[in-house]
Amino acid sequence: MSKSDKELLGVQFDVPRNGKDPVDVNLYLPEEGDNLPVVFNLHGGAFIGGDADTLDTQSDRISRKWNVIVVTINYRLAKDGITIGDGTQEVVDVIRYFKHNAKQYGADPNSFCVMGYSAGGCHAIAAVIELKAQNIDIATQVLCYPYLGSALENYNKLSQEQQASIAPALFVLADNDPISNGSLSYRDALEENGVHTEVKQYGGAIHGFIEENNPEYDKLNNKPGKSPEQERIARKAEEGIGAWLYQQFDN
Repeated sequence: MSKSDKELLGVQFDVPRNGKDPVDVNLYLPEEGDNLPVVFNLHGGAFIGGDADTLDTQSDRISRKWNVIVVTINYRLAKDGITIGDGTQEVVDVIRYFKHNAKQYGADPNSFCVMGYSAGGCHAIAAVIELKAQNIDIATQVLCYPYLGSALENYNKLSQEQQASIAPALFVLADNDPISNGSLSYRDALEENGVHTEVKQYGGAIHGFIEENNPEYDKLNNKPGKSPEQERIARKAEEGIGAWLYQQFDN
């Protein structure tokens, strides 16, 4: 589902890394504004599929609607000797790059959100925890039906102060979905340490409903999360995420 540069609504470029391969990202800038929040938007795909370009239409839309900078990350997939942790490290390195170069992009380094779907949600959680271990703060995390992975184990390795001051989290969950429901143990751990969380579970929503209801998925007719009704729920979920982010960034 990758796009050519001509087809892509965002701007593709490679984020450099010292002594490592660069990371392919797509950048979406709203028409106006400076010192803007940044949303790092992480695709799903069970760690072995998917591409940042599958979020192209959505990222362009939410950048304009929410008046935020959006960065999608083509993290490496977990195959051919690449581990899930390698993908997470690329997410961490991209966020660190934008922290260090925020002024160049008109970004507010204190208003970074990491948002991911399913496997991308797992990378989002892991990246926020790893950055916190390095004493790098993220403002918010939006976790859409995230696969939990080793999140609880890694979170519990943080100091008590770090656990209590990690980014507030919005959980956006599908209905009757084991992966969604499994993520609530992480919500419980955050709340036990005084971290603000909120859960929005959408009745009738199928796992994958947010990212699948965009034009990039039109040729994938076997996706159960894609339908006019699922698209309606997806847009409602996007509105809810945008409203929650405004509230967090205003505080």
